[in-house]
Amino acid sequence: MESVKKLKNELKDKSFNEIETINIKIRSEEDVYSGYNYDNNEVLNPTLADFLVEKAEAVPLKSKLRLKFFSDSNIEAHELFSAIKNKFKGEFALAERQLKKTALFSLVVLVIGILFLGLFVLEEIFFKNIVLSILLEIASWVFVWEAVDAFFLQRMALREKCRNMARIYDAEMELVILDIDKLEEKHKN
Repeated sequence: MESVKKLKNELKDKSFNEIETINIKIRSEEDVYSGYNYDNNEVLNPTLADFLVEKAEAVPLKSKLRLKFFSDSNIEAHELFSAIKNKFKGEFALAERQLKKTALFSLVVLVIGILFLGLFVLEEIFFKNIVLSILLEIASWVFVWEAVDAFFLQRMALREKCRNMARIYDAEMELVILDIDKLEEKHKN
């Protein structure tokens, strides 16, 4: 129980940092750029993008991100930073479109649910068929619940994704060229 309290206190203390640095080791251009690039290095390697997203999600929202790349290969800083910005600008735009689609979907499903609810009320007043009544009631609540789920729960996750994409896009970026093998040997000793 004490270890839980200790971990919570450690996480609280960390959340007050203004800038959180994510350190990334790059061994070669294949670590950075997609293997499908032909002419230029504009497409980010999906593994690196996933790594950045995973690390950014762990950083408190109050903190600004700094991406610090350590490499011993001949990588151009502007190409690297441009590939990252392109990737996360595209991911942000995709998440924004999904937000709009989810809002529209929830509205359509809510209208369908209300129509089923209206049919249920009319059926109860005029026909009183128990089987039809149960089917209409179930259909109306399923559609209404789906609308609530899409609008509130799914959109919350998409908004969180948008915030993370924007944070990575807006991160300070730095490229440090050094001999990684010598540095790793030094840490082993």
